[in-house]
Amino acid sequence: MTDTLVIYYSFTGNAKKIANYVKEKKNADILELEPKTPFSSSYDEVVDEWQNNDIKRDVEIKDVNVDLSKYKNIVLITCTWWYGISPVMKRFLKEYDLSGKNIITASTNAGWIGHSLKDYEALLKDSNIKGELNLRFSSGEGNRDEMITSIKDVDDWIKKLD
Repeated sequence: MTDTLVIYYSFTGNAKKIANYVKEKKNADILELEPKTPFSSSYDEVVDEWQNNDIKRDVEIKDVNVDLSKYKNIVLITCTWWYGISPVMKRFLKEYDLSGKNIITASTNAGWIGHSLKDYEALLKDSNIKGELNLRFSSGEGNRDEMITSIKDVDDWIKKLD
């Protein structure tokens, strides 16, 4: 049995790739967060809907059927949405208690991480954040899945749970 759970939300697939990488490196369990009502699969439609709207509005998420008390270590990975963590991850952190857990956090982005890491800190006040990572990906058309952050940086971040 593992003591590590990777929790992620991925819109473009980049956070999912990193989540699966961490799962393999740590022999961890994994949990994908999902909105109850899926976002459009069109990046441009999501931008049109969310860019000029209140990012603080709630997004309902699908129920999480994992016993979080079984895990000592939690890895949180999400995409950056308008300089903050995704509304899906934000909702999860508001609904589920991770107090006392050892946590590492990451936010994927293609330009600027904004206040994503500070968002995690604000929502995880009673947790032990052991590491944070800015996961940069290319912003160029056709290669948005190209990671700029080095794999060494990812491995060093993962080791912070040891």
